[in-house]
Amino acid sequence: MNTISEKLSPRACKAEIIGYDSGWGCGNYLCEDGPASVRADHVLHQLSIRDVVAKWRGPLGLKFLGRHDALTTKEDTLPLVVEGLRRLFNCTNNAIENEYIPVVIGGDHASAIGTWSGVVAGLRAAQNFGLIWLDAHLDAHTYETSKYGKWGGWWHGQPVSALVGEGLPQLTGIGGARPTLSPEHISMIGIHSFEPQEKEFVQKHNIRVYYLDEVRERGFKEVYAEALQRATTGTAGFGMSIDIDCFDPEAAPGVGTPEKAGLIPAEVLPSIKAAARHPLFRALEITEFNPHNDKNHKTRTLVEDIIGSVFAKTASDD
Repeated sequence: MNTISEKLSPRACKAEIIGYDSGWGCGNYLCEDGPASVRADHVLHQLSIRDVVAKWRGPLGLKFLGRHDALTTKEDTLPLVVEGLRRLFNCTNNAIENEYIPVVIGGDHASAIGTWSGVVAGLRAAQNFGLIWLDAHLDAHTYETSKYGKWGGWWHGQPVSALVGEGLPQLTGIGGARPTLSPEHISMIGIHSFEPQEKEFVQKHNIRVYYLDEVRERGFKEVYAEALQRATTGTAGFGMSIDIDCFDPEAAPGVGTPEKAGLIPAEVLPSIKAAARHPLFRALEITEFNPHNDKNHKTRTLVEDIIGSVFAKTASDD
């Protein structure tokens, strides 16, 4: 029997766009409006001219799971976060099983737990999957250390630990009890805001972190090439999770948790160009887009440009 990895090829590219319209994982709910703010017609057109068969699932309706004014603590929102992650797990799992590349647009970065658990389950590749993670933050708190995180350390600061099997069972058990990812296949790029407890976590688990200073010194292209090798060596597939706050705020003002400085789109986009044509590429996730903070649609355009770049054709496709 052929496996999914054998069936997919650089020329047979299908994408399913899924909106994770949840801000329940963070103290500020405004990024729940990110998916609906992305122009579906524009994205679908860009994919079409790149010969990508695409369908738009759109927002999952997660923002309507509860009342914002009644749920004011992270403990209050946990059941809603878990429900949203279960729904997202089902969507990405089904997409993979139907040989589509899921493209998740969020929403807070707790989404990563559902996105990658579903992808890995669909591939039957537990702890054998590579992930390239672009972010300003480490997102590596556990529940016990989350109190040291910014603004109370909500759930969107815990996806990395959950994916490697540490944290609350409600989060680590999405899609199964065993760890989804092995730390040896995870690379994080652009990090420049974190707490000591998170740095201790990634060091303990041997997660490769390219802090922003190293990226500036070596260049994004070189760093990304190393991360890609780490993600694809001996794995059944790989994907990218891009928190839009990884970029310089001048280029991406509409984010959930803004920081000073960041990656430069003009350096990032050429490196990730045509990533979806790689025979092992399985999913793309773009998170923390807060349209309420956007200026002149800069961030929305960047989100759309990332999708267009990742699904760009290679020279051999022409």
